Parts: sequence; structure tokens; C-alpha cells
Amino acid sequence: MKHSADVVDLMLSTQRTPPNPRALALLATRLPAQALRVGGGLRTEAARALLTGVAAHGIGRLPSPASAAVALLLGHLAHTTGWPVPQGGSQAVAAVMAHQIEQLGGRIHTGVRVDNLQDLPARRLTLLDVSPRELARIAPLPEGYLRALSRYRYGPGAAKADFLVGGAIPWADPRLSRAATVHLGGTRGTAPELARAETATARGLRVRHPYIIVVDPAAADPARAAGGRRPVWAYAHVPHGDPRDPLPTIRAALESHAPGFTDTVIAERGVPAARLGAYNPNYVGGDIASGAMTLWQTLARPVPRWNPYRTPLPGTWLCSSVTPLGPSVHGMCGYHAARAALATWPEAERTGPASLERDDHRLGG
Repeated sequence: MKHSADVVDLMLSTQRTPPNPRALALLATRLPAQALRVGGGLRTEAARALLTGVAAHGIGRLPSPASAAVALLLGHLAHTTGWPVPQGGSQAVAAVMAHQIEQLGGRIHTGVRVDNLQDLPARRLTLLDVSPRELARIAPLPEGYLRALSRYRYGPGAAKADFLVGGAIPWADPRLSRAATVHLGGTRGTAPELARAETATARGLRVRHPYIIVVDPAAADPARAAGGRRPVWAYAHVPHGDPRDPLPTIRAALESHAPGFTDTVIAERGVPAARLGAYNPNYVGGDIASGAMTLWQTLARPVPRWNPYRTPLPGTWLCSSVTPLGPSVHGMCGYHAARAALATWPEAERTGPASLERDDHRLGG
């Protein structure tokens, strides 16, 4: 654990210039085992299944170099800082960020659809949290860059289910009641079974028992279970653009591991992968990673460029998960994009009084 901070800094970097070469060398000795062997060659089946479930957060073929990196980072954090759950829900994080922007004099506009960047007010800097498809739709990009974006590939989809339940999930294994996030897969939950399902899904095939992530926030934040009712949500990995209602599959999986779960459901809603794009245009075909997590697209997102955040348009930058280091809840894509953009401003402006304005229009829907 003495190299923990160095390894995390490396994996959360821009992946262009390693902040610590020793951490890179250390990671290089660990990655091959995860990339070539299901479960990373761990000794027990329980450990292999656990690590494979973590690797499946990469949403793609298993095993693979991209999924191995995901497994190493998330598995490492689980043994150090843990996987935090924000009190009050993820909107609490957004509220704090919005308050900070307003304290700095910024203004936030929502509920406005932007179909063309030229519709925005005059500005010196634009940071876009959009996918390549949306960028190509709203921005007047040069042909060469458009051709490069057209080669970007999207990956498998996610189909989501939301539940309002009356009481705790009746897990057959009571230890699961302490976990805010639970991975379900197959009938036995073994590493090979999980890997086969993920690989088949990545190839566009439907599987009977897909990989499912179940989130029970009240397990970590009891305040979310006010009045005995609690939110539970889950999503299944499915083929790109899958139109099927995920509720029957997800409900059945929960029922098999938590007998009586169906009886606790007060309300429920299913959102197929094909409809996620209506909720957020960045989720093309239900791809919540906004791009297939292949080795190439992990290193060259969204196009092969030394500075992947900068677009050919003056003052226009990409800050979404289509840039390094890819999807997750780390927020580092926006952080690196902002640093890259601010580095182009004159020194006097960067060190002067704080001045920030953010037009947070709803891009594309």
C-alpha cells in the first residue's frame, strides 16, 4: 500500500505523461495477469468472482486490458479509501458544485436545448460534456476531424430498473444487506460465467443471465430509507440498442438471490437501453460509457491526439467521458479538460480575480 497514492495518480492522469514512472512500472507487472486470465489468477473462486464482477464495470469483453485496468483501480480503492456513497444521493454532489459556481459569480441555465453552438452567447471558452455523435451534430467541425470522429465506436448498452421498496432487500445471504453495491451474474456467480456473459453481450448477443449491478443506497446512508421506504435501482448489461424491458430480467435475478423481493416492491420502472438516449443523448444505444472500452479507445479517446480535450474549433474543448481517462464517477475528464483549457489563457487572466460563468444548457435533449 506504500505506492497507493502513486498508482491512483497514474491511473487518474491524462495517460499522456505518467506522473510517476515507478508507479507505471509497478502497474505493468500487475496488468497482464488481469488482462489475460479471468479473475486475475486469484486463488479462490470467490476472489476470482469478486474481481471479475469489478472488472465488468468496464462494460465489455472479459478479460481484456481495459477491463483489467478498471479492476485494478476499483479493486485497489475498495481496499484503501472504499467506494463512497454521497449522503442524500448524487444530487448532493451536484448541489455543492452548483453552489461553488454561484459563489464565484457564475450563472447556471437549465432546460434549454442547444442544437447549434452558434446559438450560445458570445464566450471565450466552451467546455462540452457530449459524445462524438452529439459534437458532430451541434458543432461546425472541419472534415478531417469529422472523419476521425466517425471512426469512434460505441459499446454495449445498459438497461435500467428503478424500484421503490418497503423495507430492506431480503437477501438470502444476510451479509449482502451491508453492501450498497451488489454484483449479480449467472446462476452460480462464478468468474467464468460472468466473463462469458459479458463477452457475449459485447458481441451483440442476448444472454439469459446478464451481469447486473444492484444499488441499495440506504445500506450506506440510512437516511435514504425514510419512513421505511427505500430506493433501489439496478441495471443490466445488454447488447447495444436492446429494446427489451429490463424489469422482468432484473426482478427475477433479485428474486433468486433475495426471495420475497417482489413482495416488497411498491413501485417500479424499467428503461430499455434503446430509450436511454432519449434521457441523455450521450448514451447512444444505451452505452453509458459513451464509447466502447477497447484498448485503442481507452488510449485514443475520442481521436488519436496528444491533447484529446481540444477540438479544432477555437476555444472549444471536450470534457466528457469520451476523453481520457474514460467513464466512471471520478470527474477527472472535466478536471483535465479545464486545466488544458486554462493553460491556453494569458497568465495575467489565470492569476487574476476569480471570474467564472457556466451555461449549463441541456445539449441535444
